[in-house]
Amino acid sequence: MNTTEKNTLFIQRFLKVSLMCILTLSAAFGCGGSSTDANPLSDRANDADQNSNETTEDTESKENPTATPIQENQEVLDAPESNTWTILVYVMGDTDLEEFALTDFIEMAKVPTSKNLNIVALFDRSDFYSEEGLLNIADFSDTKIFQVTNGTLNIIKDQMGELNLGNPETLADFISYGFSKFPAERNGLILWDHGAGWPGMGPDDGNDFDILDLQEISDGIEKGLENAGIDKLDLIGFDACLMGTFEVAMAMAEYAEVMVASQELEPGHGWDWESLEVLASDSLVDAETLGLTIANDYKQHAIDNGTETEITLSVIDLSKMNAVENALSALELPLVSQSESLAPKLGVAQSESLRLGKNPDPSIDAQMIDLGDLAAELGKAEPGLLDLTNDLIGAIDELVLGHVSGPATKSSTGLAIYFPELRSYSQEGYFYLEGISSWQNILMSYFQSQERIPEDEQARFLTEQYPPTYTLDAIDGLLISAQFDIAAQENLTEAVIYYGIPESDGSILFLGEEPATIANDGSGLAEGFYDLTVLTMSDGVDTVYAYTQWYNDEESGLAFLDIPLTYEPPQDSGAQEEFYDVILSITIDTETTEILSEIYYSTDQTGQWGELVADPEGLIYPVFLLQNTDFSFDWIEINEVGLWADIPSLAYSFENLDSGTAFVAELWVFDYGGNSDYVYVEDYIP
Repeated sequence: MNTTEKNTLFIQRFLKVSLMCILTLSAAFGCGGSSTDANPLSDRANDADQNSNETTEDTESKENPTATPIQENQEVLDAPESNTWTILVYVMGDTDLEEFALTDFIEMAKVPTSKNLNIVALFDRSDFYSEEGLLNIADFSDTKIFQVTNGTLNIIKDQMGELNLGNPETLADFISYGFSKFPAERNGLILWDHGAGWPGMGPDDGNDFDILDLQEISDGIEKGLENAGIDKLDLIGFDACLMGTFEVAMAMAEYAEVMVASQELEPGHGWDWESLEVLASDSLVDAETLGLTIANDYKQHAIDNGTETEITLSVIDLSKMNAVENALSALELPLVSQSESLAPKLGVAQSESLRLGKNPDPSIDAQMIDLGDLAAELGKAEPGLLDLTNDLIGAIDELVLGHVSGPATKSSTGLAIYFPELRSYSQEGYFYLEGISSWQNILMSYFQSQERIPEDEQARFLTEQYPPTYTLDAIDGLLISAQFDIAAQENLTEAVIYYGIPESDGSILFLGEEPATIANDGSGLAEGFYDLTVLTMSDGVDTVYAYTQWYNDEESGLAFLDIPLTYEPPQDSGAQEEFYDVILSITIDTETTEILSEIYYSTDQTGQWGELVADPEGLIYPVFLLQNTDFSFDWIEINEVGLWADIPSLAYSFENLDSGTAFVAELWVFDYGGNSDYVYVEDYIP
């Protein structure tokens, strides 16, 4: 192990000690600009007209006051004028993100009225997440269609009842209605809600948590455009998490010229909808320019809100998707035909690539990585594939017209792809998607190779010949070393040190994990370091331990903490879920120890992701990794003590475990097939 690697092992203690006070203070003062601060709408709402809560008269609603479907085949009175845009916005606001939707409408209303631009939105609201009125419209809980104009909302379709926005027919009807009633030379459609990538987006809470899966999105767009007499959208956008993927782009290529979407999770504030002003001010703006404006303004919006660390947003030329598919098809041949020799290289490349939508619990992790980053790492791991990987990188460069990212996502190239680490983490439904057979074949071949790794080439420590060693010191912490079987060197992908507290029944409650090192010099040495601290969270009344997945990026000078939690809404809140899986992501500048970002994300029962909207009267519980007495593992919630979910007031601190406390540390090595082995230390804190 070289000096740089050794320094990396010991840097955590300095950082954590420096952070003890800084984390606590920054949390108390709302560091990171979390959009969960109280009254998030108040400042923007004051800019709008608040003198009236009267509903604008809707002439069309009188024609059919009880109808639920949107009427199709509207009469087109005028041909589209040149240099005009119609933007349809499909707002699935019947979710816990409803308050953010209200903010976005206020942003839309700030766009100057122009003959160049029609902004038309279908908005489905919730019964209980918010009771706020919206500009000139009183609170409602059903579905309405608005035209956004003159800083107000003009209701053009009312008395529609509670539509199911997870139904593709609702999407198709809205597309047909909106583009027929507001014909324009250029057309855009933007879908708004939680997102999950290839599984789709949603849900509509008021309709049994129905989501729009990827096929339903395609079906709704296809039918809606056909009914409106439109060949293709100029722009399709997703103001939602994780939709900037190869799979989504392949599905949308038939229906639009340009796609705007995020590879990574989106903060709750989402896009800056004032970006649409570019269409009002310049009649010659095309889809590419609009997309780039949205992306650039989104980054500034995130900076203004203190959430820019992990953002991404890509502007994709969908006409170039065939080139990306062809490049993957070219890689399919060697990766499948030579899978026994190349699968280890692909596994190493995967382990080194930028992961998106990540969670320490693999059952919640989105299992997505950056495709361009994967190609670059694969080329490094196997120079014989360099021509093919460079072709894929080049195709992605041509595809991505522009993208923005944050410090934590700077290696992103603009397009994600689904790549489960193991077959057991994959979802069967993925392999029924159409149009992506090359990648599906690569994955299946890779999974098969994982299961065929010879036993003598699987990850294992040589503990009989070379017993593990460790040093333990109250100041310097724990350093544990062990020899792995060099026959497995080419198959190894990572080493991790886990640390925790032994329970009376022989199980182990792990408190965290950090990367360890694997020597690549032929010595067969793995080493892990633990500084004997634990993360605590406090609401000012109670303090609890929290599990921490900590890792450093030396190149960017950043440290990242992912903390798994659960959130339980108050029983009388009306929320339709008993709990939410939550990940708290904290990003730290390792040089200054400044907190750059602190944000809570949740995933619901449908697998959709979004920023957590927490009721301060709700409770947050820590989640830990438990090693059972039979050596199996479970992620468990410890619900003996919950913290009040008043997120801006929560404080975080790394604290030393008390002297004399029994602890266990385990150093693990893993190969690309998920095979693993570990050595352990059981001792007392000095």
